[in-house]
Amino acid sequence: MERDFGYVQDVTADLESGVITSIIVPGSSNKINLFINNNEIVIPWKQIKCIGEDIILVEIDL
Repeated sequence: MERDFGYVQDVTADLESGVITSIIVPGSSNKINLFINNNEIVIPWKQIKCIGEDIILVEIDL
């Protein structure tokens, strides 16, 4: 199943190690198994499978 979450709005990082911990995309009305806060979807870095030139593939457990 494919879904378009839109563009990456922001990232979170561990400031001590400099490692990106998650990406933040615009919220959606769809119910999915991610952390949803203030109409944003936070996708943990461990769920990102591939980053391309114009797409990011994410594995989501529904």
